[in-house]
Amino acid sequence: MQPVLPDDPPMFFFGTLMDGDVLAAVLGRPVAPKSMEPARLRGWRRVGIAGRSYPMLTPHATGAVDGLLVHGLDERDRNHLDYYEGPEYRVALLTVRLRDGREMTAETYLCQPGIVASRSEWRLETWRLRHKRSALARIRALMAGIIRRWG
Repeated sequence: MQPVLPDDPPMFFFGTLMDGDVLAAVLGRPVAPKSMEPARLRGWRRVGIAGRSYPMLTPHATGAVDGLLVHGLDERDRNHLDYYEGPEYRVALLTVRLRDGREMTAETYLCQPGIVASRSEWRLETWRLRHKRSALARIRALMAGIIRRWG
């Protein structure tokens, strides 16, 4: 089955941006639930970045990563996402599978070469318990700069 390639591909989030509070803080607005759906990325593994509390994807032949597919993001949203992700990440097109079995091409953020992965799997629930409160304060402060400058 050939994946569907929309004109403006949705974004596949696999880490902190799966958290609604983080996504709203980065975009400067909440995302409507109808714009989001679960998706799975095959051939990858989600691990922590060495020395950091957030994740990266690494290729893994039998791996699969469950994440969140978000549709309808505009240029402003994507600018905010690029700013949040920073120079450690780049946008890539990958194929994700939806719950109904359809495949779709989506954009996601992959780490630049040279970023070192930890050996442990990264879990959103663990991050929420250990890091969310302090991370959210830092994210809001970071994003306040771009929101003041560009809206």
